[in-house]
Amino acid sequence: MDDTERKSRVPEPLAHFLARELARAIELGEYKPGQRMGEAEIAARYGVSRAPVREALRMLTRDELVVQRPRRGTVVVHLSPAEISEMFELRSALYAAVVRLFVRRALPGELQAYLPFVRRIEVLADDPSVTPAQFVESTQAASAFLLAHCGNGRLQKAFRKLTSQSYRYYAMMAHSTIAHRKLLVGFAKDMLAAIMAGEAERASDLAWRLHESNHAAALAAIAARPGDEPQ
Repeated sequence: MDDTERKSRVPEPLAHFLARELARAIELGEYKPGQRMGEAEIAARYGVSRAPVREALRMLTRDELVVQRPRRGTVVVHLSPAEISEMFELRSALYAAVVRLFVRRALPGELQAYLPFVRRIEVLADDPSVTPAQFVESTQAASAFLLAHCGNGRLQKAFRKLTSQSYRYYAMMAHSTIAHRKLLVGFAKDMLAAIMAGEAERASDLAWRLHESNHAAALAAIAARPGDEPQ
């Protein structure tokens, strides 16, 4: 047995496992911005002692997913409107780069494989029974496919880090209205046409405009809820 095979059989440290699980829970909105993450509750949830939980929360603090608050303990990072705007601006630029590289590097089969993602978004946008969470699930799946096939590991890492920082929570606010979902579908269909035509710069510009429409919608939703304070 070589060293690589031997290492692959060594169990992952418990704290690392918990950190990954909790980061995923934050990304999915199970823990919302401003919500307290109690060590005892997490330990009971996973059937572990509090020591690895404490270490996992330290890891999340280093990754800027949580912060330590006096008398409250560990809470999920709650961004100000200005910080949310900065997050969207950066993500818009990265998304435009992802789409540009996808058009330049994707294989014909990968181009065809992207079609169902856009069709799915289009169908869900017309259904008033679809929740914001369900709609975001479809848009995130489309973005994840483009990201997985853009061919740039550093870009993938930076984009995923932004997504992990409660982005989905703010995206659900943006996608809370049928009107915005239909606006997004218009951008997505135009972007698809540019992708299929091999027009990398046009597709990239449309990707930026699509994401900036989400930016505007999220800020509008936040402004309409001035009493929405961290838990």
